[in-house]
Amino acid sequence: MASLAGVAERMVLAGEGLGAGTLQWGHREGSPPKVGLTDRDLRLMVLLYDVNFLSASQLLMLGWGDAGEHVGRRRLKRLHDSGYVDRFRPIRKSGTAEWNYRLSSLGWSALTEQRMAPADHAYTPTAITSISYTEHDLQLAALVLRIAQQAARDGGGGLLERMPFTWRGPHSGRIDVDTIDELERSEAAELPLGTLLHGEDSRQGYLEPDATLIGRSGDDTWAVLIEYDRTERPHKQIDRLRRYDHWLLDGWRVGHYAAHSIPPSVIFLTARERPLRRLIETADRTFEAWHGHEHASPREGTHPARQRAVFTSRERILAGDWTVQRTPSLPPELREDFRVCSPRSLEYNLAALFGGM
Repeated sequence: MASLAGVAERMVLAGEGLGAGTLQWGHREGSPPKVGLTDRDLRLMVLLYDVNFLSASQLLMLGWGDAGEHVGRRRLKRLHDSGYVDRFRPIRKSGTAEWNYRLSSLGWSALTEQRMAPADHAYTPTAITSISYTEHDLQLAALVLRIAQQAARDGGGGLLERMPFTWRGPHSGRIDVDTIDELERSEAAELPLGTLLHGEDSRQGYLEPDATLIGRSGDDTWAVLIEYDRTERPHKQIDRLRRYDHWLLDGWRVGHYAAHSIPPSVIFLTARERPLRRLIETADRTFEAWHGHEHASPREGTHPARQRAVFTSRERILAGDWTVQRTPSLPPELREDFRVCSPRSLEYNLAALFGGM
Protein backbone atom coordinates (compact mmCIF):
# COMPACT_ATOMS: atom_id res chain seq x y z
CA MET A 1 0.00 0.00 0.00
CA ALA A 2 1.36 3.41 -0.93
CA SER A 3 2.31 5.81 1.84
CA LEU A 4 0.47 9.03 2.62
CA ALA A 5 3.32 11.00 1.07
CA GLY A 6 2.76 9.13 -2.18
CA VAL A 7 -0.99 9.76 -2.15
CA ALA A 8 -0.51 13.44 -1.27
CA GLU A 9 2.08 13.86 -4.01
CA ARG A 10 -0.17 12.26 -6.61
CA MET A 11 -3.05 14.43 -5.40
CA VAL A 12 -1.04 17.59 -6.10
CA LEU A 13 0.19 16.35 -9.48
CA ALA A 14 -3.28 15.40 -10.74
CA GLY A 15 -3.90 16.77 -14.22
CA GLU A 16 -0.27 16.69 -15.27
CA GLY A 17 0.41 15.10 -18.66
CA LEU A 18 -3.11 13.90 -19.39
CA GLY A 19 -2.81 14.89 -23.02
CA ALA A 20 0.31 12.80 -23.60
CA GLY A 21 -1.55 9.78 -24.96
CA THR A 22 -4.83 8.07 -25.75
CA LEU A 23 -7.40 7.80 -22.97
CA GLN A 24 -8.40 4.43 -21.57
CA TRP A 25 -11.86 4.10 -20.04
CA GLY A 26 -12.60 1.79 -17.13
CA HIS A 27 -14.23 -1.51 -18.11
CA ARG A 28 -17.35 -2.86 -16.42
CA GLU A 29 -18.84 -6.34 -16.48
CA GLY A 30 -22.22 -6.85 -18.12
CA SER A 31 -24.23 -7.02 -14.86
CA PRO A 32 -22.82 -4.51 -12.39
CA PRO A 33 -22.99 -5.57 -8.75
CA LYS A 34 -25.39 -3.73 -6.48
CA VAL A 35 -23.92 -1.56 -3.78
CA GLY A 36 -25.54 0.28 -0.89
CA LEU A 37 -24.44 3.89 -1.01
CA THR A 38 -23.05 5.37 2.20
CA ASP A 39 -23.19 9.00 3.28
CA ARG A 40 -19.52 9.30 2.33
CA ASP A 41 -20.21 7.87 -1.14
CA LEU A 42 -22.99 10.38 -1.70
CA ARG A 43 -20.98 13.34 -0.49
CA LEU A 44 -18.07 12.42 -2.76
CA MET A 45 -20.47 12.06 -5.68
CA VAL A 46 -22.02 15.48 -4.97
CA LEU A 47 -18.57 17.06 -5.02
CA LEU A 48 -17.61 15.13 -8.13
CA TYR A 49 -20.65 16.55 -9.92
CA ASP A 50 -19.86 20.06 -8.73
CA VAL A 51 -16.18 20.14 -9.75
CA ASN A 52 -16.49 17.91 -12.87
CA PHE A 53 -13.44 15.66 -12.34
CA LEU A 54 -11.35 14.32 -9.45
CA SER A 55 -8.41 11.95 -9.51
CA ALA A 56 -8.26 8.74 -7.49
CA SER A 57 -5.71 10.26 -5.09
CA GLN A 58 -7.90 13.34 -4.60
CA LEU A 59 -10.94 11.20 -3.82
CA LEU A 60 -8.85 9.05 -1.46
CA MET A 61 -7.64 12.08 0.48
CA LEU A 62 -11.17 13.48 0.62
CA GLY A 63 -12.89 10.30 1.69
CA TRP A 64 -10.37 8.26 3.66
CA GLY A 65 -7.28 10.30 4.39
CA ASP A 66 -3.90 9.01 5.41
CA ALA A 67 -4.83 5.62 6.79
CA GLY A 68 -7.47 4.35 4.40
CA GLU A 69 -5.95 4.17 0.95
CA HIS A 70 -6.45 0.43 0.50
CA VAL A 71 -10.06 0.55 1.71
CA GLY A 72 -10.72 3.67 -0.35
CA ARG A 73 -9.40 2.14 -3.56
CA ARG A 74 -11.64 -0.88 -3.16
CA ARG A 75 -14.62 1.39 -2.55
CA LEU A 76 -13.92 3.54 -5.60
CA LYS A 77 -13.69 0.41 -7.72
CA ARG A 78 -17.06 -0.80 -6.42
CA LEU A 79 -18.65 2.57 -7.17
CA HIS A 80 -17.25 2.37 -10.68
CA ASP A 81 -18.18 -1.25 -11.29
CA SER A 82 -21.71 -0.52 -10.05
CA GLY A 83 -22.02 2.33 -12.55
CA TYR A 84 -22.19 5.32 -10.20
CA VAL A 85 -18.99 6.88 -11.52
CA ASP A 86 -16.98 6.65 -14.73
CA ARG A 87 -13.20 6.55 -14.78
CA PHE A 88 -10.46 7.13 -17.33
CA ARG A 89 -6.69 7.51 -17.55
CA PRO A 90 -4.06 8.15 -20.21
CA ILE A 91 -2.30 5.14 -21.69
CA ARG A 92 1.43 5.26 -21.03
CA LYS A 93 4.29 3.46 -22.75
CA SER A 94 5.56 2.29 -19.39
CA GLY A 95 3.69 1.95 -16.10
CA THR A 96 0.11 3.00 -15.48
CA ALA A 97 -1.39 6.36 -14.65
CA GLU A 98 -3.95 6.74 -11.88
CA TRP A 99 -7.64 6.79 -12.67
CA ASN A 100 -9.61 10.01 -12.92
CA TYR A 101 -13.34 10.06 -12.17
CA ARG A 102 -16.54 11.80 -13.21
CA LEU A 103 -20.13 11.31 -12.06
CA SER A 104 -22.21 8.99 -14.27
CA SER A 105 -25.88 9.28 -15.19
CA LEU A 106 -26.70 6.53 -12.67
CA GLY A 107 -24.79 8.45 -10.01
CA TRP A 108 -26.84 11.53 -10.79
CA SER A 109 -30.06 9.54 -10.47
CA ALA A 110 -28.94 8.29 -7.07
CA LEU A 111 -28.28 11.87 -5.92
CA THR A 112 -31.67 13.09 -7.11
CA GLU A 113 -33.38 10.19 -5.32
CA GLN A 114 -31.62 11.27 -2.13
CA ARG A 115 -32.57 14.91 -2.81
CA MET A 116 -28.91 15.84 -2.95
CA ALA A 117 -29.14 17.23 -6.49
CA PRO A 118 -31.74 19.41 -8.24
CA ALA A 119 -34.40 17.06 -9.62
CA ASP A 120 -35.54 19.60 -12.22
CA HIS A 121 -32.13 19.71 -13.92
CA ALA A 122 -31.09 17.43 -16.72
CA TYR A 123 -27.65 15.90 -16.36
CA THR A 124 -25.19 14.64 -18.92
CA PRO A 125 -21.82 13.31 -17.74
CA THR A 126 -19.14 15.94 -18.23
CA ALA A 127 -17.82 15.53 -21.75
CA ILE A 128 -14.11 15.47 -22.44
CA THR A 129 -14.22 17.73 -25.49
CA SER A 130 -10.69 18.92 -24.81
CA ILE A 131 -8.25 17.26 -22.45
CA SER A 132 -7.01 20.72 -21.44
CA TYR A 133 -10.35 21.41 -19.70
CA THR A 134 -9.97 18.19 -17.75
CA GLU A 135 -6.41 19.12 -16.78
CA HIS A 136 -7.71 22.54 -15.69
CA ASP A 137 -10.30 21.02 -13.34
CA LEU A 138 -7.91 18.45 -11.85
CA GLN A 139 -5.15 20.99 -11.30
CA LEU A 140 -7.55 23.41 -9.64
CA ALA A 141 -8.86 20.64 -7.38
CA ALA A 142 -5.26 19.85 -6.43
CA LEU A 143 -4.73 23.46 -5.33
CA VAL A 144 -7.91 23.51 -3.25
CA LEU A 145 -6.98 20.24 -1.58
CA ARG A 146 -3.46 21.48 -0.93
CA ILE A 147 -4.97 24.45 0.92
CA ALA A 148 -7.41 22.17 2.76
CA GLN A 149 -4.64 19.79 3.79
CA GLN A 150 -2.58 22.61 5.29
CA ALA A 151 -5.57 24.23 7.01
CA ALA A 152 -7.36 21.08 8.19
CA ARG A 153 -7.83 20.23 11.82
CA ASP A 154 -5.63 17.51 13.25
CA GLY A 155 -7.02 14.00 13.38
CA GLY A 156 -7.60 11.03 11.17
CA GLY A 157 -10.11 10.52 8.44
CA GLY A 158 -10.70 12.18 5.12
CA LEU A 159 -10.57 15.85 4.30
CA LEU A 160 -14.33 15.87 3.79
CA GLU A 161 -14.67 15.82 7.58
CA ARG A 162 -11.74 18.10 8.37
CA MET A 163 -11.80 20.87 5.78
CA PRO A 164 -12.34 24.18 7.62
CA PHE A 165 -14.26 25.62 4.68
CA THR A 166 -17.07 24.72 2.32
CA TRP A 167 -15.82 24.00 -1.20
CA ARG A 168 -18.16 24.89 -4.04
CA GLY A 169 -17.42 24.11 -7.66
CA PRO A 170 -18.54 26.03 -10.76
CA HIS A 171 -22.05 24.51 -10.64
CA SER A 172 -23.11 25.40 -7.10
CA GLY A 173 -20.88 28.48 -7.00
CA ARG A 174 -22.41 30.14 -10.06
CA ILE A 175 -23.64 33.70 -9.47
CA ASP A 176 -26.61 34.76 -11.59
CA VAL A 177 -27.55 38.40 -11.98
CA ASP A 178 -31.29 37.67 -12.00
CA THR A 179 -31.28 35.86 -8.66
CA ILE A 180 -32.08 38.00 -5.64
CA ASP A 181 -32.28 36.29 -2.27
CA GLU A 182 -34.14 38.15 0.42
CA LEU A 183 -31.50 38.04 3.14
CA GLU A 184 -30.62 40.47 5.85
CA ARG A 185 -27.52 42.46 4.97
CA SER A 186 -24.53 42.48 7.26
CA GLU A 187 -22.91 45.74 8.27
CA ALA A 188 -20.16 45.02 5.75
CA ALA A 189 -22.71 45.01 2.92
CA GLU A 190 -24.24 48.36 3.85
CA LEU A 191 -22.88 51.52 2.28
CA PRO A 192 -22.95 54.85 4.15
CA LEU A 193 -25.81 57.19 3.30
CA GLY A 194 -24.96 59.48 0.45
CA THR A 195 -22.63 57.00 -1.24
CA LEU A 196 -22.76 56.99 -5.03
CA LEU A 197 -21.75 54.04 -7.20
CA HIS A 198 -19.73 54.63 -10.36
CA GLY A 199 -19.68 51.52 -12.53
CA GLU A 200 -17.62 53.14 -15.32
CA ASP A 201 -16.84 50.44 -17.94
CA SER A 202 -17.58 47.52 -15.62
CA ARG A 203 -20.51 45.36 -16.65
CA GLN A 204 -23.14 43.27 -14.95
CA GLY A 205 -23.20 39.60 -15.85
CA TYR A 206 -23.14 36.08 -14.47
CA LEU A 207 -20.03 34.73 -12.80
CA GLU A 208 -18.96 31.10 -12.60
CA PRO A 209 -15.92 30.92 -10.31
CA ASP A 210 -13.80 27.83 -10.77
CA ALA A 211 -13.93 27.37 -7.00
CA THR A 212 -15.52 29.13 -4.06
CA LEU A 213 -14.22 28.59 -0.52
CA ILE A 214 -16.56 29.70 2.26
CA GLY A 215 -15.12 30.01 5.74
CA ARG A 216 -16.79 30.50 9.10
CA SER A 217 -15.40 31.50 12.47
CA GLY A 218 -17.88 32.24 15.22
CA ASP A 219 -20.38 34.69 13.75
CA ASP A 220 -18.11 35.67 10.88
CA THR A 221 -18.59 34.28 7.37
CA TRP A 222 -16.52 35.09 4.33
CA ALA A 223 -15.82 33.78 0.84
CA VAL A 224 -12.80 33.53 -1.41
CA LEU A 225 -13.54 33.02 -5.12
CA ILE A 226 -10.87 31.45 -7.32
CA GLU A 227 -10.41 31.89 -11.07
CA TYR A 228 -7.77 29.65 -12.63
CA ASP A 229 -6.47 30.71 -16.06
CA ARG A 230 -4.28 28.35 -18.10
CA THR A 231 -4.63 30.19 -21.40
CA GLU A 232 -1.70 32.60 -20.89
CA ARG A 233 -3.71 35.10 -22.92
CA PRO A 234 -4.81 37.86 -20.52
CA HIS A 235 -6.77 39.74 -23.19
CA LYS A 236 -9.28 36.87 -23.17
CA GLN A 237 -10.03 37.67 -19.51
CA ILE A 238 -11.11 41.28 -20.02
CA ASP A 239 -14.85 40.57 -20.06
CA ARG A 240 -14.56 38.42 -16.93
CA LEU A 241 -12.49 41.11 -15.21
CA ARG A 242 -15.15 43.72 -16.03
CA ARG A 243 -17.86 41.51 -14.53
CA TYR A 244 -15.85 41.05 -11.35
CA ASP A 245 -15.21 44.79 -11.26
CA HIS A 246 -18.99 45.33 -11.18
CA TRP A 247 -19.69 42.49 -8.75
CA LEU A 248 -17.08 43.61 -6.22
CA LEU A 249 -18.46 47.15 -6.45
CA ASP A 250 -22.06 46.26 -5.68
CA GLY A 251 -23.27 42.90 -7.04
CA TRP A 252 -22.20 40.90 -4.00
CA ARG A 253 -24.42 43.07 -1.81
CA VAL A 254 -27.45 41.36 -3.39
CA GLY A 255 -28.00 37.67 -2.68
CA HIS A 256 -26.55 35.34 -0.08
CA TYR A 257 -23.12 37.04 -0.02
CA ALA A 258 -24.82 40.11 1.47
CA ALA A 259 -25.17 38.21 4.75
CA HIS A 260 -21.41 37.66 4.98
CA SER A 261 -19.66 39.67 7.65
CA ILE A 262 -16.58 40.23 5.46
CA PRO A 263 -16.70 41.33 1.78
CA PRO A 264 -15.66 38.55 -0.63
CA SER A 265 -12.22 38.34 -2.19
CA VAL A 266 -11.20 36.99 -5.59
CA ILE A 267 -7.94 35.22 -6.43
CA PHE A 268 -6.88 35.11 -10.07
CA LEU A 269 -4.45 32.26 -10.65
CA THR A 270 -2.20 31.67 -13.60
CA ALA A 271 -0.79 28.22 -14.24
CA ARG A 272 2.74 29.56 -14.46
CA GLU A 273 4.58 32.60 -13.19
CA ARG A 274 5.44 34.03 -16.61
CA PRO A 275 1.97 35.33 -17.67
CA LEU A 276 1.14 36.67 -14.19
CA ARG A 277 2.56 40.13 -14.80
CA ARG A 278 0.60 40.58 -18.05
CA LEU A 279 -2.64 39.53 -16.34
CA ILE A 280 -2.09 42.11 -13.59
CA GLU A 281 -1.41 44.81 -16.18
CA THR A 282 -4.61 43.83 -18.01
CA ALA A 283 -6.60 44.05 -14.77
CA ASP A 284 -5.01 47.42 -14.04
CA ARG A 285 -6.36 48.78 -17.33
CA THR A 286 -9.77 47.16 -16.70
CA PHE A 287 -10.67 47.82 -13.04
CA GLU A 288 -12.40 51.23 -13.07
CA ALA A 289 -15.50 50.92 -10.83
CA TRP A 290 -15.54 52.95 -7.63
CA HIS A 291 -17.84 54.39 -4.99
CA GLY A 292 -17.64 57.44 -2.79
CA HIS A 293 -19.53 60.32 -1.22
CA GLU A 294 -21.66 62.28 -3.63
CA HIS A 295 -19.06 65.04 -3.80
CA ALA A 296 -16.01 62.74 -3.95
CA SER A 297 -13.73 62.47 -6.96
CA PRO A 298 -12.41 59.15 -8.31
CA ARG A 299 -9.10 59.85 -6.59
CA GLU A 300 -10.89 60.18 -3.23
CA GLY A 301 -13.20 57.21 -3.76
CA THR A 302 -12.87 53.50 -3.06
CA HIS A 303 -12.05 51.07 -5.88
CA PRO A 304 -13.21 47.69 -4.48
CA ALA A 305 -11.72 45.43 -7.17
CA ARG A 306 -8.32 46.97 -6.57
CA GLN A 307 -8.64 46.09 -2.90
CA ARG A 308 -10.39 42.70 -3.02
CA ALA A 309 -8.82 41.02 -6.08
CA VAL A 310 -5.36 39.49 -5.83
CA PHE A 311 -3.15 37.67 -8.30
CA THR A 312 -0.75 34.77 -7.97
CA SER A 313 0.36 31.62 -9.77
CA ARG A 314 -0.12 27.92 -9.27
CA GLU A 315 3.65 27.58 -9.13
CA ARG A 316 3.80 29.86 -6.08
CA ILE A 317 1.09 28.04 -4.14
CA LEU A 318 2.60 24.62 -4.81
CA ALA A 319 5.93 26.00 -3.56
CA GLY A 320 4.28 27.26 -0.37
CA ASP A 321 4.73 30.91 -1.37
CA TRP A 322 1.67 32.93 -0.34
CA THR A 323 2.93 36.23 -1.72
CA VAL A 324 0.19 37.66 -3.92
CA GLN A 325 -0.08 40.90 -5.83
CA ARG A 326 -2.74 43.56 -6.28
CA THR A 327 -3.16 46.21 -8.91
CA PRO A 328 -2.20 49.78 -7.93
CA SER A 329 -4.83 51.45 -5.76
CA LEU A 330 -5.79 53.98 -8.46
CA PRO A 331 -6.51 53.47 -12.19
CA PRO A 332 -3.77 54.48 -14.63
CA GLU A 333 -5.37 57.80 -15.64
CA LEU A 334 -5.29 58.97 -12.00
CA ARG A 335 -1.59 58.22 -11.53
CA GLU A 336 1.34 60.47 -12.32
CA ASP A 337 2.60 58.13 -15.02
CA PHE A 338 -0.24 56.10 -16.53
CA ARG A 339 2.25 53.90 -18.38
CA VAL A 340 3.75 52.43 -15.20
CA CYS A 341 1.97 49.61 -13.35
CA SER A 342 3.61 48.84 -10.00
CA PRO A 343 1.69 45.97 -8.37
CA ARG A 344 1.54 45.85 -4.58
CA SER A 345 2.75 42.68 -2.90
CA LEU A 346 1.25 41.22 0.25
CA GLU A 347 0.96 37.87 1.99
CA TYR A 348 -2.44 36.19 1.65
CA ASN A 349 -2.04 32.80 3.27
CA LEU A 350 -5.29 30.97 2.61
CA ALA A 351 -4.32 27.99 4.73
CA ALA A 352 -3.75 30.26 7.71
CA LEU A 353 -6.87 32.31 6.94
CA PHE A 354 -9.15 29.27 7.00
CA GLY A 355 -7.20 27.31 9.58
CA GLY A 356 -7.03 30.15 12.04
CA MET A 357 -3.29 29.70 12.41
